[in-house]
Amino acid sequence: MNLEEAIERAKYIATKKHSEAMIHRVNSNNEKYDERVEWAEEHYQLAEWLEELKELREYKRKMKTQFLDDIENPLEPIKLSSALESEIFKYEHRAEHDPQKISPLDYTIIYALKHCLEEQLKEVE
Repeated sequence: MNLEEAIERAKYIATKKHSEAMIHRVNSNNEKYDERVEWAEEHYQLAEWLEELKELREYKRKMKTQFLDDIENPLEPIKLSSALESEIFKYEHRAEHDPQKISPLDYTIIYALKHCLEEQLKEVE
């Protein structure tokens, strides 16, 4: 089963359980109704997570492709993302171990990288 099939299956089961729940609700069987609603909600949540995984995989694929296609671009999103992660890591390390070493420049660099990344991602979409 591939990811797309898993998403469709989770949606199908969620819809089926929701329909079954409605039948039990009409028949006034609250226990079975509650059970079916819970199953439906779990499968809707599973489908949502799988959709998110699919989107993240597609995003990762685009970033890797872009990295290979545009290796000379210093503002390429994957490079900006890596730089931002590095700066956040340094900030968190300083905050935990040596807070007095945090400077306004740290915040400025993080904000600038975040802003550039957001702008670059707008252009990609």
